[in-house]
Amino acid sequence: MKGTERKMKHALLRSIVVPVLTRIGTALGAYLVAKGLDGDLADQLINGCIAIVLVACDLVAGKLAGPSQEAV
Repeated sequence: MKGTERKMKHALLRSIVVPVLTRIGTALGAYLVAKGLDGDLADQLINGCIAIVLVACDLVAGKLAGPSQEAV
């Protein structure tokens, strides 16, 4: 039963969530290009995106490490 649930979750993730996130990213990019944002704002946006990605990587790595690793 658990294998079937895992396959279903994976199928939902692959067929619904990923395309939605891709389209949101494309829409945001198109909006920002159309808006014509200046260099300073673009730098702040990139810095914020990098920070979000790094925090997400840290959270994923912590989850993969499991409960045996204690937070310092």
